Amino acid sequence: MTAQSGDPHIEVIVEGKADFNAIPVLLRNHLYAQNEYRDLLGKPIATKGISNATKANGIEGFVVTAACRPGCRAILIVIDSDDHCIAEMAEELTIRLDGLVEQPVVLAFAERTYEDWLYASVETLGIGDCIFVASKSGISAIETALRAIGESYSKPLWQPKLTHRIDIALARSRSTSLSRLLDRFDALLPLLNSP
Repeated sequence: MTAQSGDPHIEVIVEGKADFNAIPVLLRNHLYAQNEYRDLLGKPIATKGISNATKANGIEGFVVTAACRPGCRAILIVIDSDDHCIAEMAEELTIRLDGLVEQPVVLAFAERTYEDWLYASVETLGIGDCIFVASKSGISAIETALRAIGESYSKPLWQPKLTHRIDIALARSRSTSLSRLLDRFDALLPLLNSP
């Protein structure tokens, strides 16, 4: 499921343990929908929190580590924006990363949280009779739905599990930030076919 060392691949940098397991599922399912079954992703690198990514020399170290992995052709960073301004975060990190490594580095932010991407396909998640309401917080809605069926939300357990159930086309139509992530990921794919 992970590219072999030296094989052309995209390195993925994520925030935490749950994202470490969920983001590859999301990206692979997106690839499978395009009939692409090659192992194109490296083992994710978790920053263990947004603060470790945004602190001085934080994201830079993760990017250099990713770039040094044999076969790395591009780096995709996926971060929750939480309540931060995406444009400001993107500008700051882009300036810090510009020219740092040879490979292209692409940023993609979940508008608010990863759970908002999941919630954009809530009807397919199998967590009760939920209906998508654009103004709702994804994490709150998912936690409420799980409580109603006697479950509690644990990110490392539920993010990957729910990601397997997501209808990517539906979620993408409701979440511009998910659509941006997948567009940016798709733009990196041709780099894997060049020498």
